[in-house]
Formats: sequence, C-alpha cells, structure tokens
Amino acid sequence: MKIKSEFVSVNNRSIHVRVYNPDETKTIVCWHGLARNGFDFETLARELAPNYRVLCPDTLGRGLSQWAKDPATEYHYANYLAIAMGICRHFNVTQMDWVGTSMGGIIGILLSSGPFKGRIQRLVINDIGPEIPADALARIIDYVSGEQPGFDTFFEYQDYLKELYGVWGQRSPDQWIRMTQTSLRRNDRGQFTVHFDPDIIQKSDETVPITDLWEPFSQVTCPILLFHGLLSDVLTLDIVNQMKLSQPNMKVITINECGHAPGLHIPEHNDPILKFLA
Repeated sequence: MKIKSEFVSVNNRSIHVRVYNPDETKTIVCWHGLARNGFDFETLARELAPNYRVLCPDTLGRGLSQWAKDPATEYHYANYLAIAMGICRHFNVTQMDWVGTSMGGIIGILLSSGPFKGRIQRLVINDIGPEIPADALARIIDYVSGEQPGFDTFFEYQDYLKELYGVWGQRSPDQWIRMTQTSLRRNDRGQFTVHFDPDIIQKSDETVPITDLWEPFSQVTCPILLFHGLLSDVLTLDIVNQMKLSQPNMKVITINECGHAPGLHIPEHNDPILKFLA
C-alpha cells in the first residue's frame, strides 16, 4: 500500500498530511484530538485504504505541522476549519466521509453543519459531544497548557504516555512503542517531551475547546456514528442521551472499560467504523 507525507501550505503555514492510497479519489478525512496528531489513525487508515484515499492531517502546532507564529490568533476553531477547507482544496476533495476524535469531532460537526454541509456524507464522532462538562474541560486545559515534563529516556516517556492514554484501550508492547515514536520530540534540554506546541491552549475563549455546539449539532443532516467511551468524563451518558434526542437516527457504539477517547487501534473500535462507512 502506498503511503506518503505531504506538506500543504494553508494560510502561510505548512500543514503535514499523511496520505494513504493517494491514487484513490473516494476520500475519508481523519482528524485527531486536541493534543495528538494524525498518526493516531494509522491502524484505521490502513484498514480503510484499500477502498479509499485517507487523509490524516496534523493540526497546526501538532505533530509535523508548523507551529503558530501568533498563537492567540491562530489556535482557534475558525482557523482550524479554514485549514481543513484548504487541505480539501489542495487534494481536490468535493465529497468525503469524516472521522474525528474529540477536537476532530468538533471540527467535523462544525463543517458538516456549515461550510461542508452536503459534502460530508457520513460523520464519525469519537467521544465528544455538543458540550463538555466543566471538570473535564478544566482537566484538559490544565494538562495541555501546563509546563510539559521532559524525560531522559524513551521508555520513561513511554511510561508517561501509558498513564495518560491507557484509558484509550489496551495496546500490545509494539503498539505502545509505535505510539511513543509518533508522539515525541526533543526539548531544548535534549529530553523527550510532547509533540505539540505548549501554546495551543492559552486559557482564552478563542483557544479553549468550544463548549456549546447544540445548535450546529442539530443542523447535521448526514448519517452519524457516535463512539462513547463508557468511562469518559468528556462525553457523559447524559450528554449521549441528549444527543440521541437531537439526532434520533444517530448510531451509538459504547466501548466498555474505555475513557476519553477510544483509540481506534483495535478491531473492537474499528470494525463498527468499517461497517458504517462501507
């Protein structure tokens, strides 16, 4: 299978996009969570790629994409939507399916109810809803905006990721190594640290996750598949039930013993997505 990395210029910033099966025209866009990167979809993208071109971008300030020069004006959802639309223009995408984890799900909701209404044909939302409980939002902001730790060795950093992302679901030793490899960079002290700009959230209204999406969510007309980690503090059962009232035809998959958010790296997670998108 052919996989390539492209660096797309959008709004004068270099955005990295990992492209699976680039010669196909039918397209699925997979957009990651707030402090993650496009490599999170590696397992799912490989399973989708025989039948689709799969685009897995790194959001501005994450992964291999350029960091913002003016964080206060660039790290916000209006700009992320503009970047997503710019990527789709670059790859000549007129219609697509969308798989979004957390922040990527928010972007999918905003696009499918707004500028991409009628263009996003099927929407997979991974463990995010039209609102975020205050305690969960505070936890996310504190983690992302706090001083990020540094680790002298690869396996010390891997242990740190296991503490953070063990709630995503079980991983084999090789899967943990791969996740760690695609989640790190060296800091100024030569230590391993997180693969994102510490300024992606500055505790301002523009950069924190949107906390009220009920109106745009109600305007989504394409089929929706919602993933719910049963132990998630971000997507609670009450919010799921409200979402069902707003979108009665929405299909819900609950992943037991999983928090925020299902990692989409094992068959239990990916098989329902493959069936929904088939």
